[in-house]
Amino acid sequence: MNIDLLVTQQGDAGLVCDFMFTSPLAGIIYDAQTHQLNFEYSDMDILELNIPVQDDLSETMLMIPSLQVGVIEHGQIQLSRQVPLLLLNDPLGGGLNMPKAASNSVTAFEAFLRNCISGQPVHRENLDADMGADASASVIGGINRAVLDFAPHLQRQKSLEARHGYQPTGPAPSTPGMGGGPAGGGGTYKPPPRRTDDDDTQY
Repeated sequence: MNIDLLVTQQGDAGLVCDFMFTSPLAGIIYDAQTHQLNFEYSDMDILELNIPVQDDLSETMLMIPSLQVGVIEHGQIQLSRQVPLLLLNDPLGGGLNMPKAASNSVTAFEAFLRNCISGQPVHRENLDADMGADASASVIGGINRAVLDFAPHLQRQKSLEARHGYQPTGPAPSTPGMGGGPAGGGGTYKPPPRRTDDDDTQY
């Protein structure tokens, strides 16, 4: 199993994986002190990701209430959803915040993938063997993001969203790099405001 962290120009973040989860994700935990990410599954099992988040992406993790999560197998997107992000040792003093409403829109995940500008690996199945060139290879490296291929059940959901007029906003697509810094696209990066428990604003 391999997992990458990707970030858009607007400061949205997500994780793409090359394996299907055996149990649904209940949440993702980020320790701001150690920069470690952990998956918490609905069956209470925990997966500790084995590559820390780089310093230049850590600030983004402190500013978002949730992560887009997708599973890509054999060049096809099999799963897309939004998963709450829980913070530990938050230097901003926000504690553990969860979004009050999470969207599992396929269209939103598609827009997220197309607008990624930077990223890094956060988990590699065989970390020692992957410390060479393969460690920086992107999970989505072989996918044409201009024509994303969704599994049939997600394609049906995407068509349903289109009939209901769902249209996410964002800049033109650009090419993500895996070194942690922008590899394409223009504009100025500005993270979205952090949500607090008494804030009813939807992001």
